Amino acid sequence: MDTTQTVEKSSRTFIENRPASLPEKELRLGGVPIGGRENRAGLKYSLWDGIFSNAMLAMVETFSVAAAVFLHAPPLAISILGSLPLFLSSIGQFFIPNLVDPAKGRKFYVLKGTLSQSLFLFLLGFTGWLSPEIRPWIYVMIFCLYGFSGNVISGLWIAWVGDMVPSAVRGRHFAWRNRFFSSTQLVCALGAGLISRKFTTNNSPWIFFACVFFTASFFRFISSLMLSLQYEPPRSVSKDSVSLLSDLKADRPFLFYSVSAALMQGAVAISGPFFNVWYVRDLKFDFFTLSIASAATILGTIVSLPFWGKLADSLGNRRVILWTGFLAATVPIPYLFSSYSWQIWILNFYSGLCWSGYNLSNFNYLLALSGKDKPERKISISAAITGLSVFFCSLLGGYLSTRLPQLLGWELKSLFLISSILRFVVYGIFFTRFPIYETEKMKSLENFHQIPGYRVGMGILRNAFRAFRRI
Repeated sequence: MDTTQTVEKSSRTFIENRPASLPEKELRLGGVPIGGRENRAGLKYSLWDGIFSNAMLAMVETFSVAAAVFLHAPPLAISILGSLPLFLSSIGQFFIPNLVDPAKGRKFYVLKGTLSQSLFLFLLGFTGWLSPEIRPWIYVMIFCLYGFSGNVISGLWIAWVGDMVPSAVRGRHFAWRNRFFSSTQLVCALGAGLISRKFTTNNSPWIFFACVFFTASFFRFISSLMLSLQYEPPRSVSKDSVSLLSDLKADRPFLFYSVSAALMQGAVAISGPFFNVWYVRDLKFDFFTLSIASAATILGTIVSLPFWGKLADSLGNRRVILWTGFLAATVPIPYLFSSYSWQIWILNFYSGLCWSGYNLSNFNYLLALSGKDKPERKISISAAITGLSVFFCSLLGGYLSTRLPQLLGWELKSLFLISSILRFVVYGIFFTRFPIYETEKMKSLENFHQIPGYRVGMGILRNAFRAFRRI
C-alpha cells in the first residue's frame, strides 16, 4: 500500500470515528468547546499565527502604495501591484488540488507559501537602493510574488484550520478570533503611522520603507513558526476540479451571481488602487494621516458588522446586499467634493460601514448558492472569476488615470466618478435580478465566520478582495 492510500485510509478512519455531537467534557477556547488537548493547543498557535500575520498585513497595506509612489512607479505599475497577485493566486487556488502531493499534507505547502512571503518582503526592503530606472518594476515584481505566494495556499489553509473546529461552534469561534485580528490591524496601522508622523513620500528616506518591510517580514516569519507548531488533522487533498466544472455548467444561479459580484469588484478595482495614490501624491498626506485613514475604514467595519448581521437575520441577505450594493456604488461620490484629511477620515469610516454589510451579505448569499457539497471549492471558482475581472479592470484604471480630464481640480476624481457610474450600472443590470435564496438555521454573522479566511475588516474572499476593500 503506497503513502497516498495510507493517508486516504487514515482520513476515512478519522472521519468515521468522529463523534456525531460534541462530547460533554471538551476543552474550550473563546468560550466554545473545541475538542481535545491537541486541538486546543493547535488553535492557540493558529490564533498567534493570525495575530502576527495581521500585523504584517497592517504594515504592508498601509505603506505598500506609498512606497511605490516614492519609487515613482507609473500608474500601470500601481494597477498591476493590486491586481496581478490577485489574478494569479485566484487561478492558482483553483488548480492547486491537482498539483499538490496529499502525502505531504496541507501544512507542508502552507509553510512554503508563508515562508516565501517572508522572504519576498525582506527582498522588498532592498529595492529602493537599486537603479532608479529599474527599481519601480523590480518592486512591483517582488510584491506580486509576495502576494501570490501567500494567496495561492489560502484554500489549503482554510481547509486545514476549518477541520480543527467543530462545525457546530465554528462561527462563534472564528468571530472571537476576528476580534483579536481586527484590533491587531487597527493598533499596528495607528502605531506605525504615529512613529512615521513626520514623513511623507517627499521627505522620507528609503530606509523608512525598508524598516517597514523588514518588520513585516519578521512578523510573517513568526507567524510561520506558529503554523509549524499547529496540529494538522489527517485528511487528503481532494482532486475534483473537473467534476466541479461540469456541475457548474448546470448551476446557472451560482455562475450568474459570481459573474455579477466579479463585475462589481471590477468596477471597484478601476479606481481602488488610486485612492492611496491621491492621498500621498496629490493631497500630500503624511504617513500618520494616511494610517488614520486606513484605521478609519477598519473601525467602520468593526463597528457596523454586528448591525448588518442582525439586519440580515431579520430581513434576509438578499435585501441587505441590495441595500449595501447601492451604498457601495455611492462610496466614491463624496470624495469628489472632499480634500481635507478629516473629511477623508469620515468618508473612509463610511466606506468601511458600507463594505462590511456588503461583504457579510455577499458571502452568505454566495455560500447559500454554492450548496453543501464542497462549498469552499465552488467559492474558489468564484474567486478566479473575480480575479480575472479585477485584473483587467485595474489595468484599465491604470490606463485611464493619466488620460482623463480634470474634474474639480484633479484627474483622479474623473476616475473615481467613472468607477461609481460603473458600479451603478452593474447594480441596476445584475443585482436587482438576484433571486431569493437564503441560508437556513444559522445566524448570518455566524455564517459569515464559518470559513476561517473570512474575517472582520477584510471582506469576502480573504485574499481575493483584500487590496480593494478600502474604497
